[in-house]
Amino acid sequence: MKRKNYLIIGMIIGIAATVQAQIQHSTAWLRADSVVLNASSWVDVSGNGYNATPSSGTMPAAFSRMNFNKCFEVGGAETFTLPLGINDSRQSDMIVVYETYDTANENALWQVQLDTAKRIGQTTQRILNDNGQITYDTANRLKPVVNYLAQSWRTPEVCAPTLSLCTADSLPLYGRVAEAIYFDHRISDTAVIQWISYLAVKYGVTLAQTDYLDSRRNVIWDYTDYPDYSTSIAGLGRDDSVGLNQKQTYYADGQIICGVNQLASTNEDNAAALTDGDFIVFGMEGVLPAVSEIYTQSGETYEVIGRSMVQVTGNAHIYNTFILLDTAAMQDSIAPVLLIDRSGTGEFPAGELEQILSAGTDSTGHYIYNNIHWDTDQSGRDFFCFDVTMPDTMDTPKAAAMNDTQSGGTGQTSTGQSADASQQQALKSVQLRSGESSAPQYRLLPNPNHGNFTVEIAYPEAQDVIVTVYDADGKRLFCMDGKGQCNYRFEGTVPTAGHYLIDIVTLLEHKTLKMIVN
Repeated sequence: MKRKNYLIIGMIIGIAATVQAQIQHSTAWLRADSVVLNASSWVDVSGNGYNATPSSGTMPAAFSRMNFNKCFEVGGAETFTLPLGINDSRQSDMIVVYETYDTANENALWQVQLDTAKRIGQTTQRILNDNGQITYDTANRLKPVVNYLAQSWRTPEVCAPTLSLCTADSLPLYGRVAEAIYFDHRISDTAVIQWISYLAVKYGVTLAQTDYLDSRRNVIWDYTDYPDYSTSIAGLGRDDSVGLNQKQTYYADGQIICGVNQLASTNEDNAAALTDGDFIVFGMEGVLPAVSEIYTQSGETYEVIGRSMVQVTGNAHIYNTFILLDTAAMQDSIAPVLLIDRSGTGEFPAGELEQILSAGTDSTGHYIYNNIHWDTDQSGRDFFCFDVTMPDTMDTPKAAAMNDTQSGGTGQTSTGQSADASQQQALKSVQLRSGESSAPQYRLLPNPNHGNFTVEIAYPEAQDVIVTVYDADGKRLFCMDGKGQCNYRFEGTVPTAGHYLIDIVTLLEHKTLKMIVN
């Protein structure tokens, strides 16, 4: 028989999926988060009874260190041994989820001893086979890895074979191990994608150049049609066939945390109740904090970071989710605005652009965005990014109009509560009339101007508003605010010619007007 090796480390390239009735069962399946743990062995949850014996004789404690899920700290000392009945096909498929402590030192993953001289297995840098070894990498990765390897061999076994985990070629593993799945036969390409998709969602690992499949063969992440959004992929969801119930996840190399309900210390502690078959999967175009631009259909230009696509499966649109953005990803101390493209096109059209303001920061240094429902129109996907064009002004104290000495200009506020007759007449120019669109209306006049301007705003319902004027360098000149009205008129003055931005913010809306002063 000709020897073959298939290696996948956190990625799939060019696999054509074939239809299978269901996900193929494993020969042995070890999970650090399994409830079937006891003091003396790592219990095989496949039901085949291949329990793993720890070298110390006592199971180590499981810690939640890999994407909020449990894993074992092995630290170069602990190994696990499984008795195996390798069949006459002389084939094996192995998937292991691990993380190492450093990039340089080669670490062991697993090994099967075929006889006194022959073995198959793998380290973090080499494949071991019955003819020798193959080097596939020169450094380790300091993040969780889903590693899949398929091997076949020609030499029949002489001794009773065993599978050793966290040891190979006399090397140890200095790091963590979370899950190991062994098959004593070659599984289909579809099954490979199903298994590693489950592990990728669970442990926050990005798979490149492949769709993600659940156990029902549903595409829960569409790489084929959206390859540009595969720099970072992470997901939430539940799949009972593989015991997946992921309620919160790290995203964008840990700079973003996404979850359902509210953040907990571990995935298990999150009280959210997900339904089997529901998934929310995120994929990013590029990396943080790279800045790009988007243009809305109204001609507005936004500088943004974190352009992402969200794919929703099942009834996951009903879940109330949150996003935490690491403040270290921002060069400014002011929270950006979360922009959601509800059109599902990724073009961020003005009429379908939802804007969510940060609710502040948490104790760990994250901007908080709450009460997010994805895919509200049930089209299957949304797009989002973070607007960094102008600072968010919600943290600015209201009624903070600056004086001439501070800002070089003046700003007058108007709440509309005691407007005179002339002001009431002016408000009529933007007031919503019965039968017209319920969208907010804005007017900046005149524009261009010689330094004196008026901003008129009409909302379908009464709400508070803050209007902030910035110069071309992003320096805040002054603020004007209003409370509890539908219609507002603000008058302001800037001292010099140039380009200015007028930022209008409510709890539900964020609008930026561009002004030219001659």
